[in-house]
Amino acid sequence: MQQRFLIVEDHPMLREAVRQTLLEIRPEGQITTVGSLAEALGQNLRETAFDLVIVDLDLPDSTGLATLRAMRANYADQRTAVFSGRQDSTTILRCLESGACGFMPKSMHVDAVRHALQLMLAGDVFVPPQAVGSADTPRWSRPHLASNGDGIDPRSLGLTERQIAVLRLILRGLPNKLICRDLNLAEGTIKVHVSAVLRVLGVRNRTQAIIAARELGLKLDDDAMPAPARPGPLPAVQPSFASRPLA
Repeated sequence: MQQRFLIVEDHPMLREAVRQTLLEIRPEGQITTVGSLAEALGQNLRETAFDLVIVDLDLPDSTGLATLRAMRANYADQRTAVFSGRQDSTTILRCLESGACGFMPKSMHVDAVRHALQLMLAGDVFVPPQAVGSADTPRWSRPHLASNGDGIDPRSLGLTERQIAVLRLILRGLPNKLICRDLNLAEGTIKVHVSAVLRVLGVRNRTQAIIAARELGLKLDDDAMPAPARPGPLPAVQPSFASRPLA
């Protein structure tokens, strides 16, 4: 089935660059592009089921988290990713906590953006490196969870096999209802396991759990926390996405 995408970006060159990158990944995809929030919220688009919505936070008629919240309110059942010139950890975390399936700073290299899109299209959550370890990022890691650089076996933290299974699915961005379906457990049971996972990691919510798990390098058996979520350094000669030359 043909996949559909919506790009909400007011800069024509960046809008076209994102479109080209999506076409490289999904050549048969149907891509709609608009340059304002008002266009994105038009009746004809809101009635379309998109596989991925990509939105810039700062548009001519809306700025900041208000843009994302308006999109989430009107596209609640569709995965929404942020593509923004902002890259401070506070903004990134707030977007993820508001339901974004990923945050792509416009300063990212071309290959990193492609990698992030592939990750999100596979159903995962993309957390950029800027969200982890910045001076203004709240520190929730506990001393006894410090990694030695080789990663940590989650069992050594006291997590049970069932809690590890829940954590794997949290790291894929699944809500509790889908975790229930995947593990064939009652929602109340899943809530108990999620609370236990958050408590062990010393975090307050699922977004912080994703970041903490990646920061610690937790070793999960089925690659639920794939390396693309935190892309390594790319060659210095690689242009940033914002400076990508168009064909």
